[in-house]
Amino acid sequence: MKKKITIVALILMCALFIVGLMLIFSSSSIGEAAGNAFIQSQHGTYFNDQVNRIIESTTTSYQMGGLVISLIGGFGLLVSGYVLLKEI
Repeated sequence: MKKKITIVALILMCALFIVGLMLIFSSSSIGEAAGNAFIQSQHGTYFNDQVNRIIESTTTSYQMGGLVISLIGGFGLLVSGYVLLKEI
């Protein structure tokens, strides 16, 4: 039973690690989409500094979120793998 829980934890942590990496690598396109949404909400009248700030802050936020998720998943992956190795 304990081995089954460890395998489930290993799979979950692997998924978290992959989701974190996906967030990190897709953060620039998410930031661009946020900038484009802002431009559309302003009906084409905008200040370039505002758009750049929105793009940069959104990109940074998603990178940091992806980093945290990836670190948790990676650390959990290591711990789960170690526990699974000890059970064998």
